Amino acid sequence: MAWLVLQVTDVIVGNIAAPAWVFHVLLLFLAVGFPFAIFLAWAYELTPEGLKREHEVDRSRSVTPQTGKKLDHLIIGVLIVALAYFAYDKFVLTGAGEAGLVEATRHTVTGGEPDKSIAVLPFVNMSSDPEQEYFSDGISEELLNVLAQFPGLRVAARTSAFQFKGRNQDIADIAKQLHVNHILEGSVRKSGNRLRITAQLIDAGSGFHLWSASWDRELDDIFVIQDEISAAIGDALKIELQLGAGNSPGALPSIPAATTAQAYEYYLKGRQLINGRSSDGLQEAVKALELALAIDERYAPAHAQLAIAIMLQKSGGGSYGNLSMQEVLARAVPHLDRAFALNPDLAEAFGARTLIATLSSDYATALKNSEKALLLNPSYVDVINWRYLAFMNSGQWAEAMETMDHMMAVDPLSIIGRINYAFALARTSRIEQARQTADELAQQTSRGSFMVHGMIAGDFLGEVTDSNRWYLRNLALDPGNVFIRHRLAINFTAIGEFDEARHLAPESRWWTNAIQQRWGVAIEQTRQRLVDNVGDNQVRMHLANVLHMSGDLAAAQLIYEELLVSTGGYALLEAANTSVMPTARMAYGRLAAGDTTGAGEILAMVKKDIRLRKQAGIRDSYMLRAAAMVAAIEGDHEQVLANLDAAIDAGLRDHFMFREPAMQPYLEDPEFQAIVARLDAILQEEHRKTLQLICFNNPASEVWRPLPASCEGVEEAG
Repeated sequence: MAWLVLQVTDVIVGNIAAPAWVFHVLLLFLAVGFPFAIFLAWAYELTPEGLKREHEVDRSRSVTPQTGKKLDHLIIGVLIVALAYFAYDKFVLTGAGEAGLVEATRHTVTGGEPDKSIAVLPFVNMSSDPEQEYFSDGISEELLNVLAQFPGLRVAARTSAFQFKGRNQDIADIAKQLHVNHILEGSVRKSGNRLRITAQLIDAGSGFHLWSASWDRELDDIFVIQDEISAAIGDALKIELQLGAGNSPGALPSIPAATTAQAYEYYLKGRQLINGRSSDGLQEAVKALELALAIDERYAPAHAQLAIAIMLQKSGGGSYGNLSMQEVLARAVPHLDRAFALNPDLAEAFGARTLIATLSSDYATALKNSEKALLLNPSYVDVINWRYLAFMNSGQWAEAMETMDHMMAVDPLSIIGRINYAFALARTSRIEQARQTADELAQQTSRGSFMVHGMIAGDFLGEVTDSNRWYLRNLALDPGNVFIRHRLAINFTAIGEFDEARHLAPESRWWTNAIQQRWGVAIEQTRQRLVDNVGDNQVRMHLANVLHMSGDLAAAQLIYEELLVSTGGYALLEAANTSVMPTARMAYGRLAAGDTTGAGEILAMVKKDIRLRKQAGIRDSYMLRAAAMVAAIEGDHEQVLANLDAAIDAGLRDHFMFREPAMQPYLEDPEFQAIVARLDAILQEEHRKTLQLICFNNPASEVWRPLPASCEGVEEAG
């Protein structure tokens, strides 16, 4: 009966949000009462005349057998009720909350144990000042990072957990989407130098509150409070899930503390701005983190995050700024070195090293540092993403796809994760799934959704006008987006609108001029980009590509050979589209110089890359272009034509490929000319449709208009 009372009380207490002490007091009361019940049962007997002391009852007239039978019936009845309640709780109450969570949030691990997982929802800002939002968010993220250090505990990453900020959504539904079985939620009230923090740990399946507590402290005690919260949560989870203590034997994970609360506040603000991934936000993040370090120069996390904020502003594809590589290295590396000097075991510092190595095309170093960062914080999703990019750009395709799967498991609602996942789907010919992912992104970021749709349409389907429509919708929301302007310039260049492309994206003029075969201008512009980006291997590769295409094979080859040494033997890939064409050009350059043995070695590298892509399920126009190049170098006429034809079907929409020096022997071939004519017809139609779009149905008309000459003489279609 006591057990049944406890079960019913647990449901009631958990669902009326009563303090945890209510249940504890009842448990104590029943425990204290149990020995008294045993004593009474031993000392007294229930008779028809009422309770009597046991030694006062005549044994010959005792009704103990009859009473025993009645008690048996009563006990059986209570057990039936208890079992009925157990079944109701297990299959109705819990089932209602867990239907659909069976595989996602209760999947088993080795030994059949329940999944040990938790999500930290953003703590509610209860302060009167909405500007303090960064502080409550920062507290949540710090707790998330500490919990991620508990061995055996899977913690949902920040970007996914924070998707539910401000949404009054059922806990079980949140857990289902995040693939976890515990939720930590709470609130922060900051008034002057006073803090009130509340937190509660919830079993997502049953809705029961496993633990809750409140703290009223001075702001200077913030690190102590966070350590107390994480320790209390760890204790609660260790009881239920048998968790270990932390990375050090007998030690609990803790948060690196700043010397003052003000420095910590600036750090939290800077980190939140970095998470927002906008150009203006990153500039503000740099200012906030510099203020944190002006107060506390020895705060290692602020040094690491400042380095990351600077690196993310490097110019280039997918960039959030226009800093040269030289400026990035000069400004970021000193902070990165200082972070390691202050704390050699800081996940953020290893994350920053991963990013700088990725930007420098040093993928082996990036992978090594990402591994160390993830050992310290397995939920560090930015590092998982940078690790994915390092695998991709070093041609380790199977590992890249595995890392992508891991990223989506850790952070299923990650914006950058979903963006890259959509591209991975498109690369493996799963176009409809890629589009579905882009549609789902719209609930989180319209701009991200438009960008992904634009790249799917342009890069993988060759639907240039549709791609332009998506990009222009993005531009209407973000007129200064350098990446989107670059993508539009590529599309306008493909359809022959060269002036429009140069007008849209001045920093991409080198590409437009190269496509237009204005080699002198293109080479000079690319050389200038390299002067502004000393140490940027991608810009060096672009210069080599332009030199090679212009016919200056010797000058291009010198750069290719230097790049091959710097990669440590990996194939040369263009980061923007992961094309292995630079390596294929290098093979042709060696062959043209009479080095047949060396050409064979590089050609084998290209073939290996193509084989690994196929094994990973990848089949896009970039792989097919490389296959056509290999066939051209080897003199396989049939495969040259087959791969070029297939590349057009897979989205090839520029003439660069047909102007490759390796393709020159095929220029007079009728079948080759027929393929070129097929591409020309497609581009002419896309040109006509794009002019209709930008001249009469421009989605970005309030922030960008085409040049008057582009629409001169164009009539609106009926």
